[in-house]
Amino acid sequence: MPNRSLALAFSLVFVACLAQAQDASLLAGGMRVDQNEDDTSFAVALGYNHHINKFFSVSADYLNEGHPKLHHRDGLGAQVWLHTPVPQRGWSFAAGFGPYYYFDTTTGNGSLSDYRNDHGWGQLMSLSVKYHLASNAYLETRLAHTHGITSHDTTMLLFGAGYELRNLPRATRLANAEKGDNLLMVLGGRSIVNSFKSETATSYGLEYRRTVNPNVEWSVILMSEGKVDAAERKGVSGQVWLLRPFTARTVLQMGFGAYAMRDQLDRTDPRGERENHVAPIASIGMRYRIGDDWRAQLTWSRVITNYERDSDVFMLGAGLAF
Repeated sequence: MPNRSLALAFSLVFVACLAQAQDASLLAGGMRVDQNEDDTSFAVALGYNHHINKFFSVSADYLNEGHPKLHHRDGLGAQVWLHTPVPQRGWSFAAGFGPYYYFDTTTGNGSLSDYRNDHGWGQLMSLSVKYHLASNAYLETRLAHTHGITSHDTTMLLFGAGYELRNLPRATRLANAEKGDNLLMVLGGRSIVNSFKSETATSYGLEYRRTVNPNVEWSVILMSEGKVDAAERKGVSGQVWLLRPFTARTVLQMGFGAYAMRDQLDRTDPRGERENHVAPIASIGMRYRIGDDWRAQLTWSRVITNYERDSDVFMLGAGLAF
């Protein structure tokens, strides 16, 4: 059920992709745990918003709620916004509400060595004030609240900026991604275990992509997340990607799919037992068109397990379009 609900949230954003006016934003500020006003940390929000009409829009949001005591938590949300008309220059006001799927690295007995990866559903609510500049950019102040997360609801005050994305000519969009395009890329980067120590390893992979239309692609990735002590995880993932041109040569992308992996849990024994698992994987990234045949790409993927082994995988890649 949680995986189906997460897919439903992504589908809500996909439907909104049919809208014309879109913008991206980056905000940062502070966070407070509501049940303990002295428990504070930083907060960061990355948002992608689609205007349905002059009063309603839908957004996809990533929130990092910082590092309060015995918690490292972030999450993905999808909000429906009610807002005042957006002026060419001047103020606009908005209120948003929607589901929030969180990832929380926390502890079972108060010890940092006894970590676990909790996942669950809550609600995300936001109030936003924007000042729109003549250059299609805007400044934003946002008050956000996560609710329904047992004993750990949070309130965030965020400040930042956003940019209203241009509608590029069709020829430019097809140069970036046209139906029937194939892409083969070599990937390399770092993986980070979602624990309180945040252990890292060198990751690498090979990716094949196929373009369905200028807004949708699917991919298959052979990937190794590298070794943490004696433990190593590798496998193959399949994802569906939503695309949006950002500049004439740059495409924003968001993916969701499944990751079949072979994992070793015992970090002390190189010959320890290995297990097979299938887990959801969610990704965001950006691709750059170097020339007619060459592409560069940066992605961040979250592996969402049910056995306390979540990870973040950051990959930089380059490859050939054909």
